[in-house]
Amino acid sequence: MKKEFDQEKAKIIVTILPFVLIVLVLFITFVVSAVKNKNNSESRNEDLQESIMDYADENMPEQNAGEKQEIAAATPAQTGAEEKTDGKADASPIPEQTPYQEIMQNGTVDYSKITYDKDSQLKEMMGYWADSNQKALDDLASLDRFRAMSYSLRGSTDFYYYGDKDSNGFPSGTGIAVYADNQYYYGTWKDGKRDGKGTFIHYHVHNDSKNTDLYTYHQYTGGFANDLPDGEGSEHFDFNTANFKKGERYVGNRIGGYSGGLLNGDFYVTTTDLNDKMEEWEGTADHGTWVYQNANKDKKGNRTILVMIGDEENFIWMQPSVNKNIGVPCLISKYKIAE
Repeated sequence: MKKEFDQEKAKIIVTILPFVLIVLVLFITFVVSAVKNKNNSESRNEDLQESIMDYADENMPEQNAGEKQEIAAATPAQTGAEEKTDGKADASPIPEQTPYQEIMQNGTVDYSKITYDKDSQLKEMMGYWADSNQKALDDLASLDRFRAMSYSLRGSTDFYYYGDKDSNGFPSGTGIAVYADNQYYYGTWKDGKRDGKGTFIHYHVHNDSKNTDLYTYHQYTGGFANDLPDGEGSEHFDFNTANFKKGERYVGNRIGGYSGGLLNGDFYVTTTDLNDKMEEWEGTADHGTWVYQNANKDKKGNRTILVMIGDEENFIWMQPSVNKNIGVPCLISKYKIAE
């Protein structure tokens, strides 16, 4: 009886032993694989981290101690404001143009003798605008037939329009318009006014190459209401750098809030100078007036309106007497806010 039991036990052991060995081998294989994958994962993470650091090192702007000192000298810190005597550096960050002042002059070209077809030309321009073809827009605006179309509106707030209209014939929906002084708008309309989202462009056209205008181009893109910039928007300026002055900064971009055509809200601002040096600033405007960064004044009474991003002791300064009614310059509209 005992012998039969031992034989049966041996048969069971022989039967299950291969399965036990298989399970053991699989377990060992799994453990080895897991360890290997962990090592490989750690290695990949280390390589990725190293690559990120290398990329950051290669693309990080170099900090130059001498350059930082130059900035501080050009734009006084809080502690150095009373020592300031140079009037250039504490001027307005952008010489504000007189709103709605026409720049375009007849000069060497008699635009009254140039023929144009406003509907055909605006339809042509609208197609390029819809395709976001900025170069084509710039090229068209430089042609005499487009200049003549705009020149025919000189001295007025009228405009030529092409696009959607309501049942009363007023611009409503999407459309394009040209104003005097080579100003254009493309975007949405309501009840005959710019309303919703759109882009305004002012080409600073001069027939005299020796003009003293700082600007060649000005654009606002963003919200509109009652024919004026309203809501979130951005402005961009292109310059005739030959008219830059040493020691002065010029605003290239303003991004923030607008109300009734005036700056209103938090702003991100970039400036450039004669050396093509770009700097970043931030500030807050309240219905066309910059909110002062602190109580500091220099000997000429200038106040701090913008603070440099990354350096809270450097500012743009402005004379309080001109810190008012700051908005989108030159925009033609019969609904402009009275000054």
